[in-house]
Amino acid sequence: MTKIIEKKEKQYAETKKIHPPSLDKLAQLATSSNSDTYSVQNLTKRARAKYMTNSYTVALASLKSPLQKSYNNTVYGCATTILQTQNKLTSTYCKNRWCLVCNRIRTAKLISGYLPQLEKIENKYFVTLTIPNVPGSELRSSIQEMTKKIQVINKSFADRNNKLVGIRKLECTYNPIRGDFHPHFHLLIQGEGNAKEIVQRWLKMNPEANIKGQDVRIADNSSVYELFKYFTKIISNKAIYVQPLDIIFQAMRNLRVYQSFGIRMISDEIEELQSELYTDIVKCDKVWTWLEQDWIDFETGEFLTGYVPDDTLIKLMKNKR
Repeated sequence: MTKIIEKKEKQYAETKKIHPPSLDKLAQLATSSNSDTYSVQNLTKRARAKYMTNSYTVALASLKSPLQKSYNNTVYGCATTILQTQNKLTSTYCKNRWCLVCNRIRTAKLISGYLPQLEKIENKYFVTLTIPNVPGSELRSSIQEMTKKIQVINKSFADRNNKLVGIRKLECTYNPIRGDFHPHFHLLIQGEGNAKEIVQRWLKMNPEANIKGQDVRIADNSSVYELFKYFTKIISNKAIYVQPLDIIFQAMRNLRVYQSFGIRMISDEIEELQSELYTDIVKCDKVWTWLEQDWIDFETGEFLTGYVPDDTLIKLMKNKR
């Protein structure tokens, strides 16, 4: 254990030259009273998310893509250091869309903000709008064109004093067999007539689209949770396709994933610095540093959560293509 810690201390000393420690900022936030309350179980899930994120983001950073700096920020700067002050834990977050740690926070924020509004919508329908798959070189322009078209459709309803009520989400998946990309929209809409008309207008504006690729079905509250799961699958067919993921993340850069209409818009941005209270944690003052699969106190060798990935997950994280 001592040799492992010494090795990791050396590695982190090198990374801190590029990614300076933020303990001063963390300490400032830790003195504030703004914090949410969590349990240790949340920390264990966060450790799993951090382990998975680092596994594929290191590979993404090795591609030398335009997002390399942001990928490195996720690996070395997102929840890498946790400052514990009694039962308050404070850390920094990268806010990137490929980060499972940040996506857990983002998803909770979106569900908290949208769910009460969407539950009030009667006669809800879940709509899927698609276009034919596109090559990576056309992905961003295709998404931008899709967004323009759905905005035109939305405006056509408003012009007739029949404003749509609901939310739209953009998703994109990769087809490893064909080697192309599938951008599509999911919408949760009030009214069966509105839902069906949206599909009709979409097909008219996209004559190359297959009618079988569009879908309208009755929605329930579980559909709301489904809407906030992810905007792209990190794992496809039990493998991680690194370069296609980078193409998706580049194509989605600075584009909006969620858009509401007729209800209050909830930002999907999260705070870079966050402090959280834990009701069932041993109170102490420590600095925890990420070490492969958990946060460690280098002075004592103690781990924060005790998380250990199972063999299936380890094998999956190694299956990169």
